[in-house]
Amino acid sequence: MRSTRQRILAALLLLFAGGGVFSYFKYRQLSGYLVNRIGGLTSVKFGRQVKFKSVSFSPLEGIVITEACVSRRPDFSKGSFFCAAKAVIRPKFSALLRNRLYFSRVTFEKPVLKVRERGGAWDFADLLALLPETNKGLHLTWNAGELVLKDAVVEADLETSGLSLALEDADIALEHHSSFGGNYTLSAKGLVKTVLKGRLLSAGVKLRTGANFDYGGLASTRGELSAENISYGAITLESLKTDWNLFNLRRPVADKNYCATLTAEKLFIPARENSMRDGVSKSLALFSAAMGRPVPKIEDIEMSSLKAAFKLDNSAIAFSDLALCTNFMDLNAGLSIDGPGRTAEASLDAAIGANKIRLSASGPMASPRILPALSATLSASFRRSLLALENRLLETFPVTGE
Repeated sequence: MRSTRQRILAALLLLFAGGGVFSYFKYRQLSGYLVNRIGGLTSVKFGRQVKFKSVSFSPLEGIVITEACVSRRPDFSKGSFFCAAKAVIRPKFSALLRNRLYFSRVTFEKPVLKVRERGGAWDFADLLALLPETNKGLHLTWNAGELVLKDAVVEADLETSGLSLALEDADIALEHHSSFGGNYTLSAKGLVKTVLKGRLLSAGVKLRTGANFDYGGLASTRGELSAENISYGAITLESLKTDWNLFNLRRPVADKNYCATLTAEKLFIPARENSMRDGVSKSLALFSAAMGRPVPKIEDIEMSSLKAAFKLDNSAIAFSDLALCTNFMDLNAGLSIDGPGRTAEASLDAAIGANKIRLSASGPMASPRILPALSATLSASFRRSLLALENRLLETFPVTGE
């Protein structure tokens, strides 16, 4: 009995050792392949210079590349396109046994990526040739279980829109969960910056989202996004959060099932932002007229909280739980549209100082009944405002079938 156990144990040890040796030589072979690709063939084929300090093999980490850089076209005299202090590439052992190349994890430490768009074309289009040739979507051919960027910087210049975006101090992870078509999870956090109309917009952001693909493309997604310490010139917002569940993305609108929520807290807009202050005053004019009161004078705009929820299901649109609390008005409102019936229901409860108003509208979208009864002029104004809002929603979600 003992000799049998010893033979089994010896066989297992030999198998393990053989697998380790095989894995080692496979990794070394792949390391040599990468050195040749990076050192010369890639530069020739794709018209960019590629440089690195060293490539080595680690049994624990995989293939380690230090100080890797890819130039802009055609060489580094035009600047760097992508650089990383360290890249760690770990092939999946079980795939190597089948002579297939699949990476269980690819990690870039302190990467810097700079992309540009001009005339609708991105400056990395030539690098897409690095991807496997296939008539299938990238979501079906992606060959990395996890892609990680640590302490990353991403810069994007968009000539068409005139925007420049930067993501700094970023940690990004893309996970691929092998399934029918492919399921992915993306998580990211960092500091976002851009300049709009001569003023800096910045925010600390966190994102976590999942995407489910079938063979035709993206089928559903869910996730959450938060932003904190948002500033735009003198305008500040403490926090903004949203989450979503979107199903049947490629199906007809009648089959779509969407829901989303939004919350925001502590917005401050100083009085010198005249355009925003004038826009708020104009919006308040209709409410004040319905109350028979003058439009209140607004200086600084302060919003303590905003909440809203959206749902699209069975050709019906609903905005519910809309709650706005500011230093000049408290508002609770809701709107729902029945697409096939072409009817809508809306409610509004507002307080401006000591003055309050409560309105409701229901019935056909073109001519809803408004309660309580208002003057003909005010009723017509509310109907026009409500119909304009409904039409904007229907442009995006044509639930009426038109």
